[in-house]
Amino acid sequence: MTRKMLIAQFLVGAVAFAQAPALTKAPLIKQNHMLACPAGTKQVGGVNTNLGAVGCMKFATTGLRLFHGPMISLYGNGKVEAVGQSEEGFRTGKWSFFDEAGNLAGETEFLAGDYHGRRAEYVNGKLTIEESWVNGKRQGPQKRFDATGLVTVTEYRDDRPVTK
Repeated sequence: MTRKMLIAQFLVGAVAFAQAPALTKAPLIKQNHMLACPAGTKQVGGVNTNLGAVGCMKFATTGLRLFHGPMISLYGNGKVEAVGQSEEGFRTGKWSFFDEAGNLAGETEFLAGDYHGRRAEYVNGKLTIEESWVNGKRQGPQKRFDATGLVTVTEYRDDRPVTK
């Protein structure tokens, strides 16, 4: 039953993806870009800083510092590399990744730093890889698309291909 539910969820996600725009651009981040940082955090980093990111950080009384809230990773030239959320220092939720030209290069869903959910890669706006992950392990059908759009599907269980 669980396997059928995972496959059904994957198929619903694939339908939703098919209806999404073909190419997404990276947001433009200016020098004084402000994030909506959660209570108890402070915005750190920015364009032209050594951090290479702008994000919200928690400062614990023990001196421990953790990213917590929205985060934007930057290339050395200040363009956006990735956009997502962090929770207690780990990536969480959906992250979008961009090439240096600002084109969408990938999307990955995380849970406590592990891949968890849909992961996709794009080349020139076209889907090349679509995977399903559960707690850091590939699960269910994993799709690879060639230049003509032909798909190869490999079934995975616990991060290993299922042999039939």
